[in-house]
Amino acid sequence: MNVLKFAVRPQIRGYEKFADFIEAHEVGPQDLIFTQRFLHDSFMQDTQAQTLFYDDFCAGEPTDIAVDNMLVAIRKLGFKRLIAIGGGSILDCAKVLVLDSRQNVAGLFAPGVQPGRNADLLLIPTTCGTGCEVTCVAVLDFPGIGSKIGKGFEAGFADTAILIDELLATIPYPVFATSSADALVHALEIYLAPGANAYTDILCISASRLILQGYKRIIEHGRGVIQQDAKSYLTASNMAGMALANVLAGGVHAIAMHFGSAHHVPHGEATRLFLPAVFDVYFQKQADGKIADIAALIEEVLGKPAHGESPFGMLERLLAEVVPAKALAEYGMKPDDVRAYADKVIETQQRLLVNNYVPLSNLDIAGIYNRLM
Repeated sequence: MNVLKFAVRPQIRGYEKFADFIEAHEVGPQDLIFTQRFLHDSFMQDTQAQTLFYDDFCAGEPTDIAVDNMLVAIRKLGFKRLIAIGGGSILDCAKVLVLDSRQNVAGLFAPGVQPGRNADLLLIPTTCGTGCEVTCVAVLDFPGIGSKIGKGFEAGFADTAILIDELLATIPYPVFATSSADALVHALEIYLAPGANAYTDILCISASRLILQGYKRIIEHGRGVIQQDAKSYLTASNMAGMALANVLAGGVHAIAMHFGSAHHVPHGEATRLFLPAVFDVYFQKQADGKIADIAALIEEVLGKPAHGESPFGMLERLLAEVVPAKALAEYGMKPDDVRAYADKVIETQQRLLVNNYVPLSNLDIAGIYNRLM
């Protein structure tokens, strides 16, 4: 029996300038802004809000240990509203920091643990990737088990997700490229997921089209068009995030989770690495299903593929120009690692693998790693 379930949880509001948000939401001393120092210095020095800086705890993507230290610090503060401003790492941490619990990360990530919260939560992305401003999932790196793990907290949904065009101007091009590629991965993976529905399909196809069209404009007109297209990228990321809040991603994320943890590769960069190869395997296994819609969309935006080229080969060529990638060996992966990595994906990422378009075996995953070495 197919049961339709779909929800958009946070309110979504948009502003051109950060100052417009501060005025509209009356940000003041009872608010706590969780962000990076450079963002605070660029936009927030005039606010009266309290601050907690991600940089004081973590230099890269968040680990369970770093977030444990954040929890110790934030539990000493009094605030009525947590305003998280940053990339996916900051927003994911905020979903944990706002929980009304005295447990550490290990306790919070244990099965069945779902604390409430006693403060409001506003999430403001500065990248156009994860769409996590509208999801309740927090993804952290657990070095002790050698993998990243995600968990959904019902109380992790924001009250309001805020999209501010001006903030996209702060990110360097490589961060823009990999974060927008992650939004593309979300949209394409969720469109193919077994739990997808008519609502997520509309969001995913629309988001994919916006990003592919934006990438084509970058190739044709240069990187200067990114700021002109900021609203489109933020909208696409947000649409993909709405879909992700209802249907989990699949094999691309599963494979990227372990690789990213093992080699300290940022999440968006890791998912971009595996997208074309995983989808090419899907296309070879079942070309006449929903993946044909994605192939048609790629051809709609990019034109017909060269003779003998799959649509996902053409997608790889596009990504190579806009979001350049390295071979896995350049990150330190060795041929002898392939089998162990494939086994680790099967062991730790079943939450995502069950959402694959078609099943991926150990041999399939190993073949994808070998192909990208």
